[in-house]
Amino acid sequence: MEIEEIEDSFMNLEIENKITEIKQLLLENIEHQATTANNVDSLVLDIEGNPLEVGSFYYVRTPQSTFRWGGGIVAASKPNQPECPQYVAQLGEGWYRESPIKFLPSDPSHKHVHISSDVNVVFNNSFSACSQGAWQLTPDANSGDLFLSTGGGIGNPSPQTAANWFKIEKRRGDPGFYQLEYCPSSNTIDAFATKKDIVCGAIDGSIDNLTDDHRMIWLSLFPIRPDDYFSTGLMFFFIKA
Repeated sequence: MEIEEIEDSFMNLEIENKITEIKQLLLENIEHQATTANNVDSLVLDIEGNPLEVGSFYYVRTPQSTFRWGGGIVAASKPNQPECPQYVAQLGEGWYRESPIKFLPSDPSHKHVHISSDVNVVFNNSFSACSQGAWQLTPDANSGDLFLSTGGGIGNPSPQTAANWFKIEKRRGDPGFYQLEYCPSSNTIDAFATKKDIVCGAIDGSIDNLTDDHRMIWLSLFPIRPDDYFSTGLMFFFIKA
């Protein structure tokens, strides 16, 4: 074989190796982009498109609407109830008393808040000693309706904390907005019997839950019907505090 042929063979081999290397890099880049996209799709995002950070405080707000209330989320003492623990309510309008909130996943390895994962929801307890602890479902003594209150245990996934775990879900038909649902996973509460007894639903408010002065509405659990497109909860978005 002449020298020119040998040189051509080496050059062709080098080109083939380079092409293979480029193909591999492109494949890895595509796989990385797909993984990143999947990860982002599984995360709850704030209004600026950033993933919600575990332990950071956020203002939870609803879009202003002529048909629905649009104020901030607060902790307040419910009429005809003990001062502590306080309940969770939405202001009729404005943000002047709203309390920042943080989310703590049942999986301590999570650095960001994931859609459909169980989380504790906690107010900034520097606002009031009566608003400490995780949000939890508390039955009304008269109606039996399940209202959101504070004072629940933080962490410790178990049947004893089953009332304290919530999920952030994407709104059906409202991209970019979320709703808070209650339906803890079996592996979080660690008891199949307890799971069977749980009533799943979305957090919302109704005209029946207004305070006498109409300044705020108490939030409670409403059932979700899979066959009803309009069976949804209160629409939320998040602003980092």
